[in-house]
Amino acid sequence: MKKSDALKKQRASKLKEWEDLVNGAETENRSLNVDEETKITEIRNELASLDTRIENAIDLESRQADAARFAGGQSQMDGEEAEKSKVKERFSLTKMLRNSLEGTPLEGAEKEAQEIAEQENRNAGVSFAQAPGKTRIMVPLSFIRASQQTVSQDGGEYGGELVVNQAPRVVDGLEPKLFVEELGATMLTGLSGGDIPLPVANSYAFEWLAEGANITPQKKKFVGATLSPKRAGAAVSMSNRLLMQSSLDVEGLVRRKLSQGWANAINGAAINGAGGNAPTGILNTSGVNQAADTAAAAATFAKIVELQGLIEEDNATEINLAYLLSPKLKAALKTKSKDSGSGRFIIEGNELDGYRFVSTSLVPTGDDGGTPVYPLIYGDFSQLYIGQWGAVSFLANPYSEDLADSVRITVNTHADVQIANPQAFAVNGFLTNA
Repeated sequence: MKKSDALKKQRASKLKEWEDLVNGAETENRSLNVDEETKITEIRNELASLDTRIENAIDLESRQADAARFAGGQSQMDGEEAEKSKVKERFSLTKMLRNSLEGTPLEGAEKEAQEIAEQENRNAGVSFAQAPGKTRIMVPLSFIRASQQTVSQDGGEYGGELVVNQAPRVVDGLEPKLFVEELGATMLTGLSGGDIPLPVANSYAFEWLAEGANITPQKKKFVGATLSPKRAGAAVSMSNRLLMQSSLDVEGLVRRKLSQGWANAINGAAINGAGGNAPTGILNTSGVNQAADTAAAAATFAKIVELQGLIEEDNATEINLAYLLSPKLKAALKTKSKDSGSGRFIIEGNELDGYRFVSTSLVPTGDDGGTPVYPLIYGDFSQLYIGQWGAVSFLANPYSEDLADSVRITVNTHADVQIANPQAFAVNGFLTNA
């Protein structure tokens, strides 16, 4: 993500906060109170600072782009991306699946999408063997996942409000809220060549010396996690009748569900991945700061702030600091008082003690001797890296579900989640919603 884009996200969040304050007063048919006026003044100052930082970031990025174009590389990249975008708009995933089942060659945009995906796999060093008697199709990962900060783009791009009369609108199931890019995680796509180290440089220690005394030489290791391609797969049965439909709704449903499933896998792994074959999530990463609680304890404002202190003690940066919690803990904090006298609650509006937060059911509920406990995560999410290798592979098997006139579709891809600096995160895994 460009730095200017991250700053624009912060600016949009501040504008939304200002709007909420004004709307809240208007809803209650009153003027802004002293606290609200003070908060709006703070927001104005923050916006002025953000405007300057955004302007500087955009200027730097523009100059960097110009330098790349002068070097002769960027113009070619821009052309390739523009061509990919045109193919993405034209190709149909359901048509590719039908071609695979019927054994007919891919043509047009579907053939171009396959060629782009195969090249991505070659660049990434990823290979999928062809099963005897079956045709494996490939789709570029960028055609599946959103190119912006939420996965809603994929859902609306081909389904949206465009309803074809020949098919009824299909209703989506309930999906957990997704958060990784919203909180500023660093996305690395188009990776190749196997493992990708994420080096973290240790600082050099200065010493005070007498006149003429020798400096003690130092060696500092570059340490850090390594992104390593891990296979993620899913299988789903789809009826032949559904695949025969050519409506925009069906096409949108297939893409949207694929995108949501992939996003759920990445987000879930980032929070609570167990390691091994799966990525290692924040809750299971060694070196992440842990709160003092070791048994179930009621959430208080002091326990919320404790995590901030743990991060600041380790000199974590302040690029994308935010909280991550479960919906049940969020509901509890919205009704818990900060203290006994102010009448303020721990969560007010869209912030938790002045910081952004996201609640999602992907944060797991723990158990401490029969008492449900809800982890609270705080940290700099720009230190969370997501790597993606190659394209998405689809294998349609028309025989495994033949009695139900359905097709089993197997999907495979490669990705990983790692924290570059675990000390940029702090966790309290023992909070209750009492």
